[in-house]
Amino acid sequence: MGKDFGIFSFFAVIVSAAGFFFGGFQYSFLILLSVMAIEFISTSLKESLLQQLSARKLFARLVKKIVTLALVSVCHFFDQLLHTEGAIRNLAIMFYILYESVQIVITASSLGIPVPQVLVDLLDTLKNKFKRKP
Repeated sequence: MGKDFGIFSFFAVIVSAAGFFFGGFQYSFLILLSVMAIEFISTSLKESLLQQLSARKLFARLVKKIVTLALVSVCHFFDQLLHTEGAIRNLAIMFYILYESVQIVITASSLGIPVPQVLVDLLDTLKNKFKRKP
């Protein structure tokens, strides 16, 4: 009972904390986590191939991912304070999914991997929608 209960308790605490800090594990949030991991790994592999990988760069990239998640958490808190039903958080998540996707495409093209034009067009269209209007 002790070991199983401890593992169950650990996961219960993690899920509860995720609910508090991020509003839970909705599909869009899971996509963001996945795209962040793909970008982190692909950029690290690219730097490794080009012999530019260092612990400092890895740590800096990891810190940026953590701060990104902190910003999503802050957006969730504002949603709770303003009773906007997740609109601010979802907008932030969509923005960061787009940003990470663009970074993956840039990494792929810098390695000489052909990127489908439809993907480039889609990302350009979404990027233009998120730009600030003067």
